[in-house]
Amino acid sequence: MSGLLLLGVVSGRGSCPAKTRPHLRLDGDAYAAILLSLDCLPSDPASPEWAVQAALAQNAILSAYAATEDVLPVALGAAFTGIAAVRRHLDAERATLDAGMERLAGRAEYVVQLIAEQVADAGAPALASGSAFLKARSARHDQRRHLARERAGFARTMAEELASLSCGAGARPLKPDGPLLDLSLLVVRDREPVLLEAAEACSRAGSRLALSVRLIGPCAPFSFLTETSDHD
Repeated sequence: MSGLLLLGVVSGRGSCPAKTRPHLRLDGDAYAAILLSLDCLPSDPASPEWAVQAALAQNAILSAYAATEDVLPVALGAAFTGIAAVRRHLDAERATLDAGMERLAGRAEYVVQLIAEQVADAGAPALASGSAFLKARSARHDQRRHLARERAGFARTMAEELASLSCGAGARPLKPDGPLLDLSLLVVRDREPVLLEAAEACSRAGSRLALSVRLIGPCAPFSFLTETSDHD
């Protein structure tokens, strides 16, 4: 084995998820370290491909744990020569891990996205006069602007409603052709059924505006981490 990449730590109360990528779980006194063999990644750690593959592995593996355990991801790049080095690092960082785990205890991240469906344009009717054509075109433009305003208002209201069910919320960057709303929520596990019900209600309400709600989770709480010190 060429080395081990530390992906994060979990609360140590569970077991390896049945369906996820191959990895190593190193149980300790307080936490279990989740590790990935560097043999599973591209050979050059400075390459963009290495960063992408490592991030994908980290997200998939830790999010599988997040369904049942508290998860604390770490900054990618924490690589070690072996198990003994990992244990020394966990001992040295115990205070930092304790603080992070205390803040995230009993919580998982959910991502809420508001998707705008394409609305069919009725098209320009066959009109006899140029003035009538211009009036019809102006009416269609007004309808589009009105729909955009209604959708924006719905997104704001939905964000406030769902954020009120969480103990932390943060807007994710929007892309031009992406969702109208992309929101990360830190949710107490006992409140997850309430969040699911509220998201479904929002999706039903949004259907009149050709909007749908996508709820992703539970995920590892990458959006709610504080700065932590690196390994030696």
